[in-house]
Amino acid sequence: MTFKGKTTIEGRIVEVRGGEKRISRAYTYGYMSLTVRVGIYMYSVLVSASKINSYGFLPRIGHYIRAEGIRSPSQDGYHDFSMSHLSSLEHIEPRK
Repeated sequence: MTFKGKTTIEGRIVEVRGGEKRISRAYTYGYMSLTVRVGIYMYSVLVSASKINSYGFLPRIGHYIRAEGIRSPSQDGYHDFSMSHLSSLEHIEPRK
């Protein structure tokens, strides 16, 4: 699938990983990678560590979230989609 575009997902966080990415020798930025289950699909959501305070909560395993960002297909086939360039990330109550 070659779909790219802004979309909103709602799901449960099943894994949280931290990391960093080196842009150049002088610049490195940190990020969190959230694995989110949405129905039968898994999304890898990249969250910039510098923006985590603006979202108002620290993502943890078991939290239900709503994320809006750019969706792109997986390159390695491990996850179905990945999301980056988030415009919003919020903690929500689970649907009943």
